[in-house]
Amino acid sequence: MVRIVALLLLAVLAVPSAVRPAAAQEPAGPTITAADGTTARIDAIDPGSRTAGMLALYTPEFGDTTRTNAFGGEAVLQEAGDGAYRVLDVCTVFDGCPNPGGNAIPDDGAVLSAAPGGDPDVRLFVRDHIAVGDLVTIDVPVTRTASRPLDGTDPTAATNPEGVDPGTGQCYPGCRGADQLLRYTPAFGERTGTNGFGSELTVVGDRVTVRGGNDSAIPDDGYVLSGHGGEGEWLLANSIEGALVTVADGVVTITIDAEAYLLTAQRALDRATAGLGTATGSCLDVDGDTARAELEAAAAALAEARAAAEAGDDDRAVELAGQAQERADAAWYATRTSRPVESRGVWVRPTEHTREEVVATLDRIAAAGLNTVFLETFFQGYTIFPSDAAAAQGVAAQRPEFAGFDPLQVFLEEGAARGIEVHPWIHTFFVGSDQANGNPGPVLTVHPDWAGVEREDIGADGPRPSSREPGYYFLDPAIPEARAYVQGIVAEILADYDVDGVHLDYIRYPVSLPVESSFSYSDHARAAFQAEHGVDPATITPESDPAAWAAWDDWRREVITSFVAEVRAIVDATRPGAVLSAAVFPDPFDSRVRKLQDWAEWSRRGLIDVLTGMSFGRGVATAEADTTSMLGALTDDTLLYTASYAPFADLPPDLLVDQVAAIREAGGQGEAVFAYNQLTDDQAAALGAGPFREPAVTAHAEPAAAVAPGARDLAERVRGVHAPCLDRRLGRELARDLDRAARSADRAAGDLPEPARLRALDRAERDLARAADALTGRPGEVEDGLAAALLAELDQYAALLRYARTH
Repeated sequence: MVRIVALLLLAVLAVPSAVRPAAAQEPAGPTITAADGTTARIDAIDPGSRTAGMLALYTPEFGDTTRTNAFGGEAVLQEAGDGAYRVLDVCTVFDGCPNPGGNAIPDDGAVLSAAPGGDPDVRLFVRDHIAVGDLVTIDVPVTRTASRPLDGTDPTAATNPEGVDPGTGQCYPGCRGADQLLRYTPAFGERTGTNGFGSELTVVGDRVTVRGGNDSAIPDDGYVLSGHGGEGEWLLANSIEGALVTVADGVVTITIDAEAYLLTAQRALDRATAGLGTATGSCLDVDGDTARAELEAAAAALAEARAAAEAGDDDRAVELAGQAQERADAAWYATRTSRPVESRGVWVRPTEHTREEVVATLDRIAAAGLNTVFLETFFQGYTIFPSDAAAAQGVAAQRPEFAGFDPLQVFLEEGAARGIEVHPWIHTFFVGSDQANGNPGPVLTVHPDWAGVEREDIGADGPRPSSREPGYYFLDPAIPEARAYVQGIVAEILADYDVDGVHLDYIRYPVSLPVESSFSYSDHARAAFQAEHGVDPATITPESDPAAWAAWDDWRREVITSFVAEVRAIVDATRPGAVLSAAVFPDPFDSRVRKLQDWAEWSRRGLIDVLTGMSFGRGVATAEADTTSMLGALTDDTLLYTASYAPFADLPPDLLVDQVAAIREAGGQGEAVFAYNQLTDDQAAALGAGPFREPAVTAHAEPAAAVAPGARDLAERVRGVHAPCLDRRLGRELARDLDRAARSADRAAGDLPEPARLRALDRAERDLARAADALTGRPGEVEDGLAAALLAELDQYAALLRYARTH
């Protein structure tokens, strides 16, 4: 079988897998045929996340294991030749066996994985039709077609009522409603105007030219197909760049043929060639030798692919086109710049049970160029380490699967050996999940009176989950004992482990709109608010008493903010210098109004060192916009590392690389990716070969100490790789200013009295400002692209020096 990931580029399908006898009409896509003749459609190959009802195939290109949960079913397969596979193992959740998910992927095989939730249930196909020792056949056709009805073209409020927000009477972004598939033509305007919760294809002529993203530019000679939710997933699942698209009688038909693969490879080659030209023309510090070698190999493979296509050998053409694209992508990654000072974070849910497994995980993280791990340490109500603080409250002292092993300690030791910071990741007020725990979780099982109470559940017997975050149980952050419990866990970690920082997640209320779904109406919270404001919050609404409701919102926001302040005090008292960070929602309405999380206020009060803005969008524009808007609301006391959800959303590796570039260009001081457990080998390789190619030092703990080597490195580049694109005199001046800035930053990082430290920071800032003024004031003496790159790096160092004043 050909290298199916590189060739098919399949993602999640929006419809459940079909299971049918072999005599039925053949599905237009990859299929698996069992030994008894039953055939099922394979919905996705190496998806970043396995969604409900999906039948997926995981190959060695995905990684070592499927990283799936224990609620599905899997069959481990070994290649037997000519598309046949021998079944080595089968396990489904129905069988009581130990491995219905998370199986190792054989180097010479694959794993067929069925997710729960489908209709029909694809787990039954695995259970009933696949047995150990069977030979199954996997067919991956070169040409396949998928069709879907359109919900409309060029929507307006009048023509597309489903695209209208009933609360405001105005269109949603792009007038696109939930789970709609729409077409936007030039008659609609210049852009689709859609938000980041979908996917889009740009079609010129009859071929896809751009895949993914949102708020796409509408071409004059084409159109944009836009899908929200499942419809967006359908677009990505059934297309690649170059795919043939037709629209007739209100139906979209997408065909992936050999020509589509050739066009995709050619576009990848063109992009890499242009990227190398831009980097060379601007004298940027890139891996030019690798780029040129990969480009040569890509061009040769593409020429062979075209010859095969002309000879009628489509299978060979597709295989060679896939090789050409891989080499062209590698060339393009090599043309991306890599910063010497930058925090590169990744969230990790530990599944390792031995030191050797931790070593393998951290080696993979290091190879991707990442330098900061947010290690999930308190989640679903359990700690991953043996906790005396939990045991003292009668709560389980450790997650059962880690009994006898301390993942936190081993991650810290092995991370330090690799120069990787480890920050325990705390699910602050989210303490249980019906799916994971089967109950409210260990904390609320012992202390049900600590539960957050949804307005519609007032008076209910026992904890109830959020209706807007289904199955999720939360503490009430206003209850002193609940607050003290979480703070006790944080204090224990800081006291007992040599951590680099603490990372707060779910540092908020559950989604609290509409009013009937708002939190938290515990007896304590209601009484405390009434004591201060003279009214029971359960008796008011925004309409009945706007002033009292605004006070209720402010009171709850202050509950969260005061908790952050108390954790800040614990950090400073227990482990001075440790970094306090938090994962937050960039959109102010989403964070401040829906979840009562006022992160801008935390920054104004100097309570938080680093924020990771969770950018959920599937495109580059969303990552850039989220970064820009958050930076505009933050003070110099807080650094911003915008998070890309590319792994979790199963986005292409090149889009992840583009998002990193967009975050940098918008002024972010670092980036993070969510999450390691969904990070594919291709995504990790793209980061490690591209923007994270060179090692980088983090800046949050000792910003002046990080700026010094960064400025010194930049001075060396100005004298070296950048010199041909600089006037000689200007280059000498820049290098001199950077050397001075480095010396001053070195002094500021030393053991100086506070007035002397601040004076050293002043001098370093002046030197950097002088260099920036020279670049902007003498444009004819520096190539434009180089000037932009140098100014961005200078801005980064200036921001870190401002941050250093209070850290």
